[in-house]
Amino acid sequence: MPLWLHAHHAAAAVPVAVTDNSNCAAVRPCLDRPLLYHLNRRDLVTLALSLDAAAERAEKVKGATFEQQEGLHKVEALCRLHNPGNKPMDTLAQLGILDFVPFLARQLSAAKQAEQLPSQVPGGAYLNYISLLNQAVMMSTQLYNDATNPAHHKYAAHQVALLYQSLNMLQGETKPIRRLIEAQFDDIKALTESPKPYLDPEISSWLQGITWVCREEVTVCPGYIHRRLSPLLKACQEQ
Repeated sequence: MPLWLHAHHAAAAVPVAVTDNSNCAAVRPCLDRPLLYHLNRRDLVTLALSLDAAAERAEKVKGATFEQQEGLHKVEALCRLHNPGNKPMDTLAQLGILDFVPFLARQLSAAKQAEQLPSQVPGGAYLNYISLLNQAVMMSTQLYNDATNPAHHKYAAHQVALLYQSLNMLQGETKPIRRLIEAQFDDIKALTESPKPYLDPEISSWLQGITWVCREEVTVCPGYIHRRLSPLLKACQEQ
């Protein structure tokens, strides 16, 4: 008899359950379950975000309680499935999810540890980074317009310093732009601190050029801009 036929007969002979009143434990076949379970990261992200919303409500709404213990256990089980040697919170951090579920993180932590976790907005680190991008664009736009308006030239050095600070905090590949600003900053500062602050046409033209480059740098969305979100995007895209 072929091997596959032996397997078929063996499967057919497996009882569904023992239903009599004996002390025997019920037997259930598991032939339709996969031997190797693949973690669906998108499902984990969806569940984690849902539980985080429930945990936030329990913390902020008077009289509300967190009653999603079953979901909490499922998250823990999925995390251990992905990496049995890690704590669930470490696995969520590794997958890039933890920063987006601060309220769930407190539910996963022991009581004393949960009290020590800082209160933060879900995805706070990424939102702060987006705020820096917006600051760079707005400052560049303001400087671009002010470069041709002599009434605003006295503020140019301060605005350039703020723009430089934004670029520095963005990190990534902004160093070439920062070096260009460094090369001209002392001249701009000297002109704006004079009794009659005025930027000559050459400096004004340079200022418009460098601020245009800054806006374009954000508009084209280079890879480093998404680096902080890439772990979560990867988790959502994988099946």
